[in-house]
Amino acid sequence: MENAKISKIKKSASVMATVLKVFRVFFTVMCIICVVCSVICFIAKDKTDGNVMYDNGLTRVLLPISEAEYVESSGFKFINSLGIDNVAVLGGLYCLAAAVLSAISAVLFNIIRKVFVDIKESDTPFTESIQKRLKITFILVTVLTLLFSGSLGFTAIIALSFWCVYCIFGYGIELQKNEDETL
Repeated sequence: MENAKISKIKKSASVMATVLKVFRVFFTVMCIICVVCSVICFIAKDKTDGNVMYDNGLTRVLLPISEAEYVESSGFKFINSLGIDNVAVLGGLYCLAAAVLSAISAVLFNIIRKVFVDIKESDTPFTESIQKRLKITFILVTVLTLLFSGSLGFTAIIALSFWCVYCIFGYGIELQKNEDETL
């Protein structure tokens, strides 16, 4: 008969795997939408002589190049530093950057989901394969935290927290091995 705590862990891992699958699908769809928007922006760059035009039949919007200064005040800093004057190209680059970030997020959510699927399908959560996946996940989340937050202190706190959880999980694996050997 299976331990009640292990069955609760498996149930919560199953729920978490489902939630992460939904997030993965969401970010995949966001990636596709951003790529399509980027293509539209790059196509529109030559159509309006430096102006971005939006025309859906009811509304027509022209955005002159001088408005690019307003657009540059927000967004991705590395794109803003390129000094692009055409708002359509700038928008296309923003959309491409958002597509890349969405794709990275989708991959990260898929990796994390696999950890929970492994926990759900294994006899015990304390296995070396799960610990290896956790290590990869912790490293990726730490790197992404550094990239998104830009704060070395915050990233260090996240990294140290993950390292502590990783060490505790390693101790759990040792305890599991000892218990398996005594049976």
